[in-house]
Amino acid sequence: MRYLRKGALTIKLKGMDKFREKIPKFSGKKIAFFGLYVLFILSSSLMILFFLDNLPLLLNSEGLLGMISPWLPVIGVISVEIVGIILTYQMWFWRERLKAKYGALSYQKVFLAGFAGILILIAISFHMFIPFSAINSQFWSNGVYALFTKTFTSYFLPISFILDVIRIVIGILVCILAILMMGRSLSTFGFDYMTVIYLYFPEESSLQEHEIYSVIRHPMYSGLIYLCTAGFILQFNLYHVLFFIIYYLGFSFHIYFIEEKELIKRFGDSYIEYQKKVPAIFPYPTKLKIFFKFIFGKSK
Repeated sequence: MRYLRKGALTIKLKGMDKFREKIPKFSGKKIAFFGLYVLFILSSSLMILFFLDNLPLLLNSEGLLGMISPWLPVIGVISVEIVGIILTYQMWFWRERLKAKYGALSYQKVFLAGFAGILILIAISFHMFIPFSAINSQFWSNGVYALFTKTFTSYFLPISFILDVIRIVIGILVCILAILMMGRSLSTFGFDYMTVIYLYFPEESSLQEHEIYSVIRHPMYSGLIYLCTAGFILQFNLYHVLFFIIYYLGFSFHIYFIEEKELIKRFGDSYIEYQKKVPAIFPYPTKLKIFFKFIFGKSK
């Protein structure tokens, strides 16, 4: 476990030592470049998504392009998510060839690409919180665009204010839940597990038997999905419904066809049986007690 000190504040990053061990080119103070890399990928991904959101406003076209224009933000999210999934997949796709060629340095050769993919997927979650009214409220409230950006609660005018208050409160609570879930996942399982180091060095891993794995199979991914859900609830319009569906389907593709395909190879029929018993993202109501015990740090 590594301790980062800033004044009197001490931050514990479990698994950071193992992570740094596997990326020697970022040894010592060079690790600061990794922090800059994270900020660059997150900010550039959000800027690209914001630009794609603005395309209808920039084009403001008629005819066929005008018909396609309202769908450009949706096409943008699909495109960015595909890039994120492809980059993440590099960790799995190149593994055997890199291990054969570089041995102990194999993870170092690919982690920047794979980690960029995860950061892009995180950026899409953050993007869910950006309201289209922040871009140009007059443009997005007119014509066909209003169908995409108008909140669903606004169709119930007599009680729309009450419904808005309820959804905002729920959205904030889900956002807090998501942040707690991601924070607990990182502190419990460590930065080394979150960055899939043991995909390349399974012999150095330890068996994870935490209670939360009897409730959901992917705690950190669950946190990202919940964060995306919070953004959808707070915006609550057709665009964000489509964004959420795209995000969820993309994550499901990664989980079932990339990550868990590897786990089935490693653990065989036992993991298939585990898949049948435990959901990937959303817990069964009967398991909510264990779920919240994990979030509030009261489970083992």
